[in-house]
Amino acid sequence: MDFRIAFAAAALLAGCGQRAATADAAERPTLATPGSAAAPAAPPQTTPLPAGVVALQRVAINDPGVIARGPALHGLMPASWRAEGGVVAAQRPCSEPALFDWRATAPDGRSTVSIFPTDVWQWSNTPMPSDCRKGEAATVRDYLAARIAAVHPGARVLDFRDRPDFVAGAREAAAIAERGFNAAMDGMSRTDVKVEGGEALYAFTDEDGEKRGLMSAIAIFYLSEAANPLAGSPELDTILRGEPFRTVIGSTLGTFSATAPAGALDLEMAEAVRRSFTPDPQWLRAYFAFKSALGNIEAEGVKERAAIIVAGGAAATKSNIAAFEAMAGASIANSNAATGAARPEGGAFPGDASGDRMQRESIEAIRGVETFHDPVGGVNVQLDAAYDHAWRVNNQDTYILTKDPNFKPGLYGIEATQMGAVR
Repeated sequence: MDFRIAFAAAALLAGCGQRAATADAAERPTLATPGSAAAPAAPPQTTPLPAGVVALQRVAINDPGVIARGPALHGLMPASWRAEGGVVAAQRPCSEPALFDWRATAPDGRSTVSIFPTDVWQWSNTPMPSDCRKGEAATVRDYLAARIAAVHPGARVLDFRDRPDFVAGAREAAAIAERGFNAAMDGMSRTDVKVEGGEALYAFTDEDGEKRGLMSAIAIFYLSEAANPLAGSPELDTILRGEPFRTVIGSTLGTFSATAPAGALDLEMAEAVRRSFTPDPQWLRAYFAFKSALGNIEAEGVKERAAIIVAGGAAATKSNIAAFEAMAGASIANSNAATGAARPEGGAFPGDASGDRMQRESIEAIRGVETFHDPVGGVNVQLDAAYDHAWRVNNQDTYILTKDPNFKPGLYGIEATQMGAVR
């Protein structure tokens, strides 16, 4: 079922939306409406940061050589947390050729944020053979419930909400795919393509005690139906009794989770981490070339049909791929020196042309981010738009995000420079 590979599955999700700062330990909290690496040093401070202020440090998710050795994604994780994992090879034929399996863990080991591998599954009312694993989920809600149960047996789903903002970058690609499939079949069958985004809040217990978790996903579903050519022939049609042939193929495009002790799950911090990831342009080009060589896609087809490639969920279409790569360049410039990434010339979005601004603002709207100028690094960076104020820690590859206009890093023993939003 190679048509699913019109989309490049990646990590994390995109989207906008506000939410409460923590999920408490109540039985039914609700969601608000809209290679191993050593732990990096936390910004020096003499007083703990107040609630609602988060310090996030640059991190690279590396590919050991599955596609191209080096950084594949760049993003943020809480300062002082330890990161592990990266790009892994597919373990079954029905999969993207490269998957992201990455986790960052708090110093006490009790809280995590993670990107887990994308998934593909299939259901059919016929005995047709398939390389995909069998699965019946036809909605993102059902998928998340099944995934949570598999990861944390006995977990209780406490709340679910649709996130239509997650799929803003995928709708056009899904519509193009649907038209292409139906044109190719020329009336012999009908395929409906839908994209859904959602997140579930759940409770579970492990060796550390009662925990809370948030799991999010973007999923695309291909629902196909064809007339049964055996209908009316009882001798032949012994299985379906005249029913049409039906198949559902589901695939996740972005997957993310966060866990913490009950009462300590910081949903806003998790959102800021989730929104931060962008692809390394060199790795992305190598990935497209690899898939093209496999015969799964054509180089131009990637740009025309689009590919959901990262946390941001912004589609890498022909109209925005240059801006998207430029955005990724800003992340590279701000990654740890150990990644070996080069600093782009002129910042993330060079030039003042109205087209550049429109592209930047389009990406911002899709991903729920704001572009800030980092005067320490000399580049533009995109950070969670839920925070109105951002600071770059001097001599540390760390950003401090807050909604408090009166926050002063110096009062907490931190030397930092305030960043202004790019207009």
